[in-house]
Amino acid sequence: MQSSIKYKEVVMKEKDMYPFIKDYYEERGFKVSAEVRDIDIIAEKEKLLIGIEMKKNLTVYLLTQAVLRQRSCDLVYIAVFKPKIFKKNKTHREMIYLLKRLSLGLLYVDVEKGIVMEVLEPTYFDLDKTKKRFINEKRKILLESEKRIFNDNIGGQNKKRVLTSYKEDTLKAIALLELYEIVRPKDLKELKINHSLLSRNYYNWFKRKEHGIYILNKSMAHDYDEYRYVIDYFKNEYKDLKLNELKP
Repeated sequence: MQSSIKYKEVVMKEKDMYPFIKDYYEERGFKVSAEVRDIDIIAEKEKLLIGIEMKKNLTVYLLTQAVLRQRSCDLVYIAVFKPKIFKKNKTHREMIYLLKRLSLGLLYVDVEKGIVMEVLEPTYFDLDKTKKRFINEKRKILLESEKRIFNDNIGGQNKKRVLTSYKEDTLKAIALLELYEIVRPKDLKELKINHSLLSRNYYNWFKRKEHGIYILNKSMAHDYDEYRYVIDYFKNEYKDLKLNELKP
């Protein structure tokens, strides 16, 4: 006979982590206090001050709180409940990478077993730290931003629909072809457009009529027509060019 008694699932609260974190640091010689000037937990030892912010799960709000604590604490941890299923997969690695970039540490608290796991040790926050290996990528990002005329992209949208500076140049060539029927690499070069895009033909929007002369691949009109507002903008820009300037 089955029991009719229903057991309620125990809902863990942030405060349930506190005694285990307190014990963890006291065992290591720290003086531990809670709710000190809006910081969930502080642990002091000699001249070292550690701040710990607790939440049930890792959230943007938790990260924001932790980063703000770096203004006053030497080291900062975030503490969350240990996941029931803990896998060092891609998501975990990306989370660790983010926390490293923020100079934050991570504690997993297993309330059932009474265990605190230090998953990641924090580093001293240095606002002026130079990250040379990202300088080149930063330069590319700034150059891409500078070259774009349109700024219609939405974060997270389908990558196929993202309007890059390369695609803008390709649409400039489309505009010229709709106006003048043919175009040559040197014509694009004179207009400071990436002239190699004709031969590369990444989107299959062009056809080579003969050596050095390109026409539209009209069978792909359904594809580039999605950017009609961009094409029309550039057609308006180029409409006053002399026709013979683009004639072979």
